[in-house]
Amino acid sequence: MSDAEALPWWSRRTVRRFSELTCRSPDQTEQELVALRHEVEGHVADMPRPVRVLLLAAFVAFDQLARLRPSSFGRRFATLPGAKAETYLASSARSRWTWRRGLTRVLRTFVVTHYYDLPEVWSRLGYAPDPYIERIARDRVTRYAADIAAADRAVFTDPPGAPMPGDWRDRIFPGDTVTDDVIECDVVVVGSGAGGATMAAELADAGLDVVILEEGLWHSTESFTTSTGRSLRTLYRDTGLEVALGTPPILLSEGRCVGGSTVINGAMAWPTPDDVLERWGREEALSGISSQALAPYFRRVEHRLSVAIQDPQSIGRDDRLLERGATIQGWRIVDNRRAQVHCAGCDMCTLGCPTTAKRSMLVTNIPRALSRGARLYTGCHVERIMRDGKRVTGAVVRTTGAVASARTFRVRSRVVVASGGALQTPALLHRSGISAPSKALGRNLALHPNAKVVAFFDEEVRAWQGVHQAFQIREFMDQGILISAVTLPPALLAGGLPYHGSELAAMMRNYNHVVVGGCLIEDSVSGRVMNVPGVGPLARYQISGRDFDRIVRGVSLTAEVMFAAGAKSVLMPFDGVPPLTSPDQVRALNRWGLRERDLELVSIHLMGTARMSDDRSRGVVSGYGEFHDAAGLFIADASILPGPVGVNPMESIMALVTRSAEFLLSERKRLGL
Repeated sequence: MSDAEALPWWSRRTVRRFSELTCRSPDQTEQELVALRHEVEGHVADMPRPVRVLLLAAFVAFDQLARLRPSSFGRRFATLPGAKAETYLASSARSRWTWRRGLTRVLRTFVVTHYYDLPEVWSRLGYAPDPYIERIARDRVTRYAADIAAADRAVFTDPPGAPMPGDWRDRIFPGDTVTDDVIECDVVVVGSGAGGATMAAELADAGLDVVILEEGLWHSTESFTTSTGRSLRTLYRDTGLEVALGTPPILLSEGRCVGGSTVINGAMAWPTPDDVLERWGREEALSGISSQALAPYFRRVEHRLSVAIQDPQSIGRDDRLLERGATIQGWRIVDNRRAQVHCAGCDMCTLGCPTTAKRSMLVTNIPRALSRGARLYTGCHVERIMRDGKRVTGAVVRTTGAVASARTFRVRSRVVVASGGALQTPALLHRSGISAPSKALGRNLALHPNAKVVAFFDEEVRAWQGVHQAFQIREFMDQGILISAVTLPPALLAGGLPYHGSELAAMMRNYNHVVVGGCLIEDSVSGRVMNVPGVGPLARYQISGRDFDRIVRGVSLTAEVMFAAGAKSVLMPFDGVPPLTSPDQVRALNRWGLRERDLELVSIHLMGTARMSDDRSRGVVSGYGEFHDAAGLFIADASILPGPVGVNPMESIMALVTRSAEFLLSERKRLGL
């Protein structure tokens, strides 16, 4: 689709006017504005049609709402003179109406992200990741060549003695090249993230004929770049614009590519805390999920992913400042455990690791499954799961290419494994007419709400030169609060700041003096996922007063550790709160009359919408991931987690799915395999 087709005449002027005002800077050139328009319009062109329609409708709504202001004299935003347009933009960002504030925030984030992703802007900020990554990647290979080679071999030859495979890439089939109307297999796995890739590898290891269906595309390590815009367009679902509706709306991140969200996460690998497993076992009548019972599965996953702490030389100044602040405060801080082989510290985790140091499913379980005979079909959206009565019989697939060339085919199988994640899996089952006796499918959505603070230091930090989250502050885990340093590239940092125009430009000039601290909150309430025909899954989630208080405490503690480390000022994630300049102001934060609607939240840990429970009146699947009321159907992703984990959930998902695969194989005869 061309840019002109993406932006019809009735929206083009609005989008361009919004871009010019939101990204205005004293140093800005006309060349940058042209490049910005190109990037914005190109991104819109790459969006799935429902997302593109909703985004353009949002721009039109913003444009037309200006007519309601008396000072606008009935004129649209796009035709207002400069000062009046600025006033309208600012008032919309501060509106007492949550939906209007949310609308403005989404549009502002979308546009600003593209502007601060321009190479010309990077140069002004002193951000030069490419030569830095080239150097440290070369140093990594020189220093650790033997360890890297051994880890790469182990993907295929563990246990020892297994032969190295031939070219497993010839078992990857783009959906638009499929000519068969029906594909036969033993097991079809829908999704290739932490759960789906793990299940596929375990079943293929055992000799089953496995087909993996992935809605996204195959993107090799060599294709990853430092461009945030390109990564959002190629690796993220809905190009990074997913939102859970509520007060406040929460921005969601999911991977949509081979490897799923493991390609864009920070690779944190922690076993499920003992108290969480104990609670799940008690509340869900689950047996065999104690820390002792699951220990072999955690060890197996950690071995496959080469889980380890960071090499000292890869730890950047931002993490060292976090460590210093925690030490001064007397707080417990631990080395982060990450799925990595001598990570060089290029801080590109969220954009796709360019070195293969991060052991995502793209470089571990997917290649392993393919080397054992599995087949991977990319660009394939599963419209529904086929059934014969209550027994599943496969999947109906539609390719995701151009509308004119899209086609439908079927995959027939004895077992279906749904691994699309906590949003996509319940939506797929709802589309397929499959429901759980407990009525819990799509409910119980947990998010681990994340909030950030932005700290400014006198010293130069260059936070992008170092690993993503080398440490975690665990002093407040018993309160459901986990704190770390979460460096963001300029585009993502600017997109999340509650400023625009010259005010935002002034903040961003200090990019190399910034440390971003993040706090993860173990939520006490849950949301819901519904499937909207023609749109897809829609998440609703409302934070509770208790969790709001916990978030305020979490960001306050994060600000305090930054001041202890030497920060001169700190931005809090609340609209209307000015930069704080002392710990005393942090402790007096509540004097600003904080409200849920003023808060900026994101989430990357979506879970719980098909929770496992051996109590059929509560759960959707058994403790082994088997659906309670559909023979041959298993779920293997974060949706089976009964509730929030309190830590990064990747290892929990993989360990439980490894256990489920072992059970599935033990039930071959019953399942007809």
